[in-house]
Amino acid sequence: MVKSKFTPQEKTRIILESLNTSISAAELCRKYNVSPPTFYQWRERFLDGGKASLDGTLNGDACKSMKREIDNLKRIIGELTIANDAFKKTLEGDKR
Repeated sequence: MVKSKFTPQEKTRIILESLNTSISAAELCRKYNVSPPTFYQWRERFLDGGKASLDGTLNGDACKSMKREIDNLKRIIGELTIANDAFKKTLEGDKR
């Protein structure tokens, strides 16, 4: 896979320029020396990401990682709750 000479911020700026101005995609491609298929691929990803974000359906690695972490923390809380209840019962038994 070839590393892009454009940073994500530059790609975003180019896509936003295409959406906010009347400059054609062909002119932007010439201006920034980007091939049209690459430009259209960036634009499609940009728009898809926005749609997914607004729908709340982002399925990126960060989202999956956060869900795994939440599940892990819930499991730990459950185990600690059980242990805490056992300790409480033990202490109550000692008082009698």
